Amino acid sequence: MTTAPEAHRWEVMGRAIKERRLGQPFTLVELAERAGLSQPFLSQVENGRAQPSMASLYRIASALGTTPQALFGGLANAAAPALARATGTDVATIATDGESLRRLLLPGDTPVHVIELVGLAVDFLEPWQHPGFEALYVLTGPIDVEVDGQCSTLATGDFLSYPSHLPHRYRSALGAGARVLLIETQHEAGQRGTHSI
Repeated sequence: MTTAPEAHRWEVMGRAIKERRLGQPFTLVELAERAGLSQPFLSQVENGRAQPSMASLYRIASALGTTPQALFGGLANAAAPALARATGTDVATIATDGESLRRLLLPGDTPVHVIELVGLAVDFLEPWQHPGFEALYVLTGPIDVEVDGQCSTLATGDFLSYPSHLPHRYRSALGAGARVLLIETQHEAGQRGTHSI
């Protein structure tokens, strides 16, 4: 059952998808085709009446040239501090398809996204690719990270960064016990943008 705060987050995310689609500009049919989804389903997502799986959300975000995290949180107020309490209900979460619970500590249109991955799949799932740059800090490991076909095992306290346009994915024998801090930006490493990290 979806709680009122969760339903509101999905409505905000649906509006963000629609705003980005219109800004491209794509028709609903064009975006549905690019994402490989049905137009009626995408319409329901945009109107907050359907919650896409993480795989579908990733396909929508990729078709829009962004990431799922950027679609949550709406417009950020860069002039004000952002607080995400460990026990707070104000932190958006995405339960992914057998992979992890993603706590979106800093989502939205911010220059950087900060996500806590709580639990990882025990086997590699399909790889992710999107514009930008990512950094992983292992809170509870070990975890395996595959970037562009090369696999590295990271222990607790290890750190790895990579251009996120390269295919990447993670797994851990710990399953639900693994925890990772993921930091991502939509700017490539070394690219000058309007924001710096």
